[in-house]
Amino acid sequence: MVIALTMLVMVLQSLPNVPREYVDFSQTPLGAVQRYDTYGPDSLSDRYGARVILNDPRDMYTRARTPQTPLEAATWSKEASAPYPPVVLLVEAGLYAVGDWSGIGFYGMILGCACLFLTLSAVYFFKTRWYLFPLLYLNFDYFSERFVYVQDNTYLVMLVVLIGALFLARAGHPACHAAMAVATTMKLSPLYYAKNVGRMSRPQAAIFLAILVVGLVLPYFIWENYLYIYRYGSELKGDWQSAAGALFLAVPFGLVVWYVDVRRGFDLEDRVGWGVVPFALLLGFKMNVARHLLIVLLLPDKRGVRNVAAAVGLAVPALLPGVVAFNSALAIATVILVLGLAHHLQQIGWAVVRDDLASPVRTMRMMWAPVGSLPTRTSPGPR
Repeated sequence: MVIALTMLVMVLQSLPNVPREYVDFSQTPLGAVQRYDTYGPDSLSDRYGARVILNDPRDMYTRARTPQTPLEAATWSKEASAPYPPVVLLVEAGLYAVGDWSGIGFYGMILGCACLFLTLSAVYFFKTRWYLFPLLYLNFDYFSERFVYVQDNTYLVMLVVLIGALFLARAGHPACHAAMAVATTMKLSPLYYAKNVGRMSRPQAAIFLAILVVGLVLPYFIWENYLYIYRYGSELKGDWQSAAGALFLAVPFGLVVWYVDVRRGFDLEDRVGWGVVPFALLLGFKMNVARHLLIVLLLPDKRGVRNVAAAVGLAVPALLPGVVAFNSALAIATVILVLGLAHHLQQIGWAVVRDDLASPVRTMRMMWAPVGSLPTRTSPGPR
């Protein structure tokens, strides 16, 4: 009942963000609350990117053969429109084509991805810790705008793949490795998961690495101007100082996650969930944008730490508007994550941690040690 009521609240918070160009509520009582006339900036950006591919896939990164609409040109330059790896662009082109054929449009297909992710999240939470769903989503105002108006298209597509990987991990199915590789070729947030290659069987590791090569390296030899997306991303926000500061934080954080993973015997579900955090943390602090971390923290966590970090990070600015800036959610969520890792270290035992720090070579060998079989699933926690 609580989950159902939470979903109702989410719908009510989302309705004002539906653009009139898609559904016009003017003739209904909701007309007074509808805030936007046309599609959000990410919708406009990725709609253009999808049309480019459907017109001529060879033009994916040159964009010389497909003109922008006046609204698209006023919102984004061609270079700034959909600067993403080819896997996610091809998926978006497919969504655009299906949306056009079905009549629900590209907007409707992306909204469907958001609904699918949230529904699967509710199912996962119901099987593990149901109360995390309302904790995360009763305060849905920020993400209702990001998902329903702005539409973080590529993140939503990636989240659907990630939650698929999470369900595969829960079933103990090694195909979750391939799903994580596919998610990494869409957005680089899950890149940290590649540390698990040494814990995969040889065929699984070969498939994982092959997907990364095909999705991220091979396009260099196929599409002209492919590398511009990485230059554009690195220059978009932040400088070398912010990048150095982000590395100074993210690298030790990733090492601690890795150490806790080994010492606490994390299973595949834990590895999928934590596998998206360190690189997202790096992106968040390098670009000083909380969204890059908060979005991946929506992936359900049966232990709760990551979801609590997202919930608290979102709640503090919402409860103290004008006092705490929204982007403070990045630092707040990071502090909660660090406290969660500190709890894991306490469970390991500080004496063990000190002994491992005193023998770094032995500890690194332990962390790199291969595992011959899939780890046993740990307790999912109370319902």
